[in-house]
Amino acid sequence: MPGPQTPANAVEGPIVCRPVRQEEVHAALRLIFSTAGRPADDGQVMEFLQYADSRGISTSDIWVADRAGRVVSAVLPVYSPGRTVLLLMPGDAPSGDDSRAVPLVVDAVCTAALIRGTHLAQVLLDPLDSSALALYTGLGFRRMAELLYLQTSVRRRAPIPPLTPGFEWIGYSPATHALFTTAITESYQESLDCPGLNGLRDIEDVIAGHKASGEFDPGLWFVLSETVGGANGAACRVPRAVLVLSRLPRSDAVELVYLGLTPAARGRGLGAMMLRHAMGTVARIERARLTLAVDSGNVPALKLYYRHGMQQVASKIAMMRDLRVVSGG
Repeated sequence: MPGPQTPANAVEGPIVCRPVRQEEVHAALRLIFSTAGRPADDGQVMEFLQYADSRGISTSDIWVADRAGRVVSAVLPVYSPGRTVLLLMPGDAPSGDDSRAVPLVVDAVCTAALIRGTHLAQVLLDPLDSSALALYTGLGFRRMAELLYLQTSVRRRAPIPPLTPGFEWIGYSPATHALFTTAITESYQESLDCPGLNGLRDIEDVIAGHKASGEFDPGLWFVLSETVGGANGAACRVPRAVLVLSRLPRSDAVELVYLGLTPAARGRGLGAMMLRHAMGTVARIERARLTLAVDSGNVPALKLYYRHGMQQVASKIAMMRDLRVVSGG
C-alpha cells in the first residue's frame, strides 16, 4: 500500500514525497551515499546492498522527493527494534527550488515512521557542516551530543583481569534480564554520556537497541555485582556496573556498545577493570580491535579510554527528533 504523499507547489512544478519504486532503488542509493556532490559509484552501492541484506535493512523503506519524474532527494530510514530510526541522507542538500525537497522528504519519513510505532528519529552529521546542523534544528531535531568514534588494537593474548574479592560477573539470560535493566537504569543517574537522552526511551527499548547493535551474543553481556551487607547483617548482591559488547559483522572488531557504572561504583577504579575485561574478551574470541562511540562531553570516560590506548578515528553530531512531540502526541 502506498504511503502518504507530501506535495508542495514550486515554480517549476510540485515536489512529491513518496516511497521509492523498485526500479529507482539503485539511483536513490547513489544519491544517498554521494560525496561532495558526486553520486556513489556502482561498486559502493553493491557493497551497501550486500551489507543491508546481511543486517536486515530494507531498501524498500527508502523515500524519495520527486519533481516531474526526477528524484531530487532521498532518505533511507534504518529502523531499530528499540523504536528508533536512523536517517541516511545525502551529505549535500539540493540547491535552488529543489532545496525544499529535504525538509519535505524528512517530514514524510518521520510521519511514516511514527505510523509504524517509531518514537525517535536520529541523524548523524559532520560537525563542520553548519548548514546541515541549522537545517535539522529547524526540522525539530535536537542536538544530543558530539560522538567521538574511538578504536584500539587488542593484543592477541590480552588477559582478562581477576576480580577483587566480593565481586562477580553475571551474564545475560532471560533469568537475569531484570538485573540488566536495573544496572543500566541506575548507571544513567548523573551520567555524562548523552544525558539529553535520559527519559526519552523506555529501558526495554534501550535493551532492544543494544541487542540490535552488531551480532547479539548474550555471552558478551556482563553485569558486575558486589556482595554488600544488607538489613540485619544479611549479605546481598547488588549491581555496580554493566558492560555490553557486540561483534561487528564483516569485521575484525568488537564494539563496546555500552559501559556504565552506578553512582556507588564510580571513583573506585572499576571502569578501568571493566575496560580491561572488554579487551581480554576481545582477545578471547579472537578479534583484533575494540571500537566505541563516546560523548565528547564525557571527560572521565575519555580519559579512561585514552589512557588505555584508544584513538579517535571520526566524529559526528548526533541529533534526535522526538516523533511523539512533533506529532502532538
